[in-house]
Amino acid sequence: MTAVLSLYGDQFLVFVLVLSRVSGLMIAAPIYGSRSVPMRIRALVAVALSLLIAPVHWETPVEQPGHLFDLVVYVGQELVLGLMIGLGVQILFMGLQVAGQVVTQMSALSLADVFDPSFDNSMSVFSQLFEVIALSVFLLIGGHRYVMSALLDMFRAMPPGDVSYAPDVAHVLVEILSQSFLLGVRAAAPAIVALLMAILVLGLISRTLPQLNVLAVGFSVNTMVLMATLALSIGPIVWIFQDHLEPALHAINTAMTERFEIGN
Repeated sequence: MTAVLSLYGDQFLVFVLVLSRVSGLMIAAPIYGSRSVPMRIRALVAVALSLLIAPVHWETPVEQPGHLFDLVVYVGQELVLGLMIGLGVQILFMGLQVAGQVVTQMSALSLADVFDPSFDNSMSVFSQLFEVIALSVFLLIGGHRYVMSALLDMFRAMPPGDVSYAPDVAHVLVEILSQSFLLGVRAAAPAIVALLMAILVLGLISRTLPQLNVLAVGFSVNTMVLMATLALSIGPIVWIFQDHLEPALHAINTAMTERFEIGN
């Protein structure tokens, strides 16, 4: 084993660095990093992708680490780079999940929360509904291919062992975070406005008919209003998410090579 490492030490180091970057993507990216996918499957996919990418960079000169600390620094830099690619997309998904949580709280349906293995915590039904919508749109527009393209472009711009973070990276993540918040507000706005109007109407009715049990009636009314509003707004939510997702994917894809702006 020692003889093999002495002969192919450079190639083994390149493979380790490539695997670190790919593993970072597999940890954070939607679909690839979902906890519903078994860990063995994700590890197998990461190793398979690394075996495909590493031979392309075997001739790339990589400075050999002098000791274990240098190797840890190399691996950490590659891992963080992969995490940033996946995290940028995951932030947008979280915007829709927050929108679903807000809608659930407004409609008093928080008792219907279910366990979500992706975050190891309970999540509202509407948050899971919005997450399924986001995943469907992500796959339909080829988001998984965009993420892989961003990973390969990163390898072309920064070969293994030559990682450097552009000054725009922090700005990109902040912009994507702001877009995620805006996405959540736009997705939840129709349901929030409809529920607010229903609450105001019920308040007026309770003042007019004090003998009416508003608590018993209000729960059913809020549920019907919410379902009707979501039925009408699911289509626009899909288009809103797509409008935010495509610029974010483009931003992540070009973050390390050129300046850009994320469209609203």
